[in-house]
Amino acid sequence: MKSGFLTSFVKHIRFIPKKYSFNFSFFWTRLDLDELDFLEKNTFFFSRNSFNLISFYDHDHIYLGHSTLKENISEFLKENQVTEKLVRIELITNPRILGYTFNPVSFYFLETETCPYIIIEIGNTFGEQKPYLLRPECKKDSEWIYTTPKHFYISPFASVENSMTFRIKRSDEKINITIDDHNKDGNLEIKTIYQGKEEIWSHLSILKNLFKFPFITIQIIISIHYHALRLYLKKIPYFKKSDENELQTHLFIWKEDKFQRKP
Repeated sequence: MKSGFLTSFVKHIRFIPKKYSFNFSFFWTRLDLDELDFLEKNTFFFSRNSFNLISFYDHDHIYLGHSTLKENISEFLKENQVTEKLVRIELITNPRILGYTFNPVSFYFLETETCPYIIIEIGNTFGEQKPYLLRPECKKDSEWIYTTPKHFYISPFASVENSMTFRIKRSDEKINITIDDHNKDGNLEIKTIYQGKEEIWSHLSILKNLFKFPFITIQIIISIHYHALRLYLKKIPYFKKSDENELQTHLFIWKEDKFQRKP
């Protein structure tokens, strides 16, 4: 079995205009998309596209008209001129816990017949998602490095004009990810550091993670709003979503119980 979990830790550090930081512990699911039906059949506490203690819904991610996420990812690659046959997709993401989820970021590790790719899928609290495709040329030895304009409203305390640099390094036992958010003047505004330790998939690991991180997906959304309030009280500059609407491009929005491309 290739699926499993990542016991994870995130540190968020703001440098300007005022210093602010926080830490948060959680767990990710690490899902081989070809194993989803097998996992459902052989794991009492896990379901695919139906309610359970822990569950995965295909339509919580990129939707391009197909019934399964793997088909939708294949379509997304074709739209981005990736024509190699897709061999495997591993998705690192927050699952649904008792039917509820929120995903600030998910990572797809893709293998084709010729080379690897990564998709970074970022979500916001407005029910929107934006995928970023990392091509093989982004891989430098064992590390992926990717810089991109944001073009997405992630936080009211960082401009959509900012750019992001992702650094992703992974071994058999752990994953390390950093995201540097630079303002339009090139100054480092925010650094986010993710660290995760690999863990096998089992009934025991599900129960252990649920006991250690109860209602984790609800805790994530509460934590986001709590720290947003603290930043607001510190008088960090606030950007309304409508202020930079013209810069927000190539999005998916939550509509009719699935994410769909924004017209």
